[in-house]
Amino acid sequence: MISVTLVDDHIVVRSGFAQLLSIEPDIQVHSEYSNAKDAFRGLSETVVDVAVIDISMPDESGLVLLEKLRKKKPDFKAIILSIYDSASFVGKAIDAGAYGYLSKRCGPSELVTAIRTVASGDRYLCADALVNLSNASAGPDVLHELTKREREVFDHLILGQDVKEIGSELFISHKTIHVHRANILSKLGLSNNVDLIRFALHHKLLHDEPV
Repeated sequence: MISVTLVDDHIVVRSGFAQLLSIEPDIQVHSEYSNAKDAFRGLSETVVDVAVIDISMPDESGLVLLEKLRKKKPDFKAIILSIYDSASFVGKAIDAGAYGYLSKRCGPSELVTAIRTVASGDRYLCADALVNLSNASAGPDVLHELTKREREVFDHLILGQDVKEIGSELFISHKTIHVHRANILSKLGLSNNVDLIRFALHHKLLHDEPV
């Protein structure tokens, strides 16, 4: 069962999300908060699989809340919800440690998909956010932000190799590869392996073989 916390100052939004998620057999709304202060106190003392956090709160930005929670709990997973989906807003959310980003224009099914995706450890960006990122985002120069090991993992991932194959070739554990992969996705502002391959194709990086 995926436990979810909803953080939004609009009770109509929270109630709607809670009602929507209540009909999903594998998702349970664990708690709800209307402000960042209460959310920080509650989420610091409990464990949930995913938090859905509105970026605009009356007392503190949802991004500030997320940064504070990530400092206390490095594995904390959250989806940022916003009426904005520009590259700058999405980039700030990723920098704050968000695992997902949803526009408030998204449909009910996308919220459920995003929660399941993030709960499994992957990242999820709504379609509009992905388009805006790809239009304004970084070119290959952003690869300089990757560490040497992250670049090695990146070079294997864009060839479609799985974790087992990469681990065998680089002599590192599966867990370590997952950590490197998460860091790569975050730094590049991408969501999953498919986005990595699209990034590589767009910037003509697939001509290079991994070392």
